[in-house]
Amino acid sequence: MSDTPPTGPRSAPLTRRRLLALPRKLAEIVSVSLFAALFLTFVAQVFWRYVLNQPLVWTLEVAGILFVTLSLFTAATQMPLREHVSLDLAVDLFPPPIRRILRTVSLSAFAIVMVLSLPDTVAVLEWMFREHSYALDFNLGYLFVLLIFFVIAYVLRAVITVVRLWRGDPDADPDPDLGANPAPHGEI
Repeated sequence: MSDTPPTGPRSAPLTRRRLLALPRKLAEIVSVSLFAALFLTFVAQVFWRYVLNQPLVWTLEVAGILFVTLSLFTAATQMPLREHVSLDLAVDLFPPPIRRILRTVSLSAFAIVMVLSLPDTVAVLEWMFREHSYALDFNLGYLFVLLIFFVIAYVLRAVITVVRLWRGDPDADPDPDLGANPAPHGEI
């Protein structure tokens, strides 16, 4: 057995997977940290309200802010596209080449709709910058900047997935019939 790294066509996907592993891991750490903060805020809220009988008003706002942040960030960075945009019942009835076309059309339409929603998303964001939370006086516009991140992240993910589908990348779609053989178990 040799200690030299693999070369050829198998080494490129391995390198790409390793390069993508760090941002994915960082996104997971951010999501876990947000969830932990949300949970601790909730526990503090329950403790002060029901044990000490002195409700902390700010915990409601912090919990709401953390929930929105956690939901948008995690959905944009870690949830598979197939979990968001899917007509699996209809698409899975077709042979692999037709499924690839249907997924391409679906993801492309999704990306177009998301791009077309950007002006309205910005308008909502402008409105949210005029709103403040009650207890903390937190400008809600800063929170909803994540909407722009969410839209842009999903457009990029949809476009990248379409390109990868047509290149035959097995990691582009969870449907093994659409790409080449997937990497062996345990390979990152």
